[in-house]
Amino acid sequence: MPTSTPTSAAFDYKLQMLSALHPERFDPYFENLPVDPYIKGTFRRRRFSRFTGTPDNLQRLEHKYFIQSSAVNQLAGGIKRDFPELEDSLTETPEFQTLVASFIDFSKIDPMVTEMGIHQIRVVASKDEQGEPAPEGIHKDGFDFVGIFCIKRDGISGGETHLYREKDQPPIFDKVLVPGEFVMVNDRTLYHYASAVAPTGDTQGTRDVFVITA
Repeated sequence: MPTSTPTSAAFDYKLQMLSALHPERFDPYFENLPVDPYIKGTFRRRRFSRFTGTPDNLQRLEHKYFIQSSAVNQLAGGIKRDFPELEDSLTETPEFQTLVASFIDFSKIDPMVTEMGIHQIRVVASKDEQGEPAPEGIHKDGFDFVGIFCIKRDGISGGETHLYREKDQPPIFDKVLVPGEFVMVNDRTLYHYASAVAPTGDTQGTRDVFVITA
């Protein structure tokens, strides 16, 4: 099992299994994700919202474009991406609150003043189109912390999470995250990437994750 490596910023990454989580309870919310219109193809579905507050009293912030600079996202940098909001019924579930609580606990942010961006993402793989969890390649997101929470893997191979100190060096971490597992990444010190996913059978497969940034 990989372990975290301490740095002057407290950590580079931390890996954790949320054993009390019931990932299957998220299933209905991932079935209702709209297609991401900002990438070529139909393999990615996505919602995005911003919050402050404690896990049991989250305050949804005003709807806003999601935008990254081209320095951190060479594929979609500079584009004002307008994603649908996370569903209220999802954010009110104990499982969702557990994810947020874990992110706050591991990052040590002050959630009352620090904005959390929460992306709900499904990547679909089929015989006609492989799924690309990170079509922008090895990258940083331009934040302090990134939490990648695996919710479900169904009928796929691939989708391995990689962490790098430098883009041109071998990864210091490579693992297929399983449902209920998450990795917290120091976005200031490490790059991250997830490999393509392919179906293992004749029907399409899916990879469901939440990505939380602060």
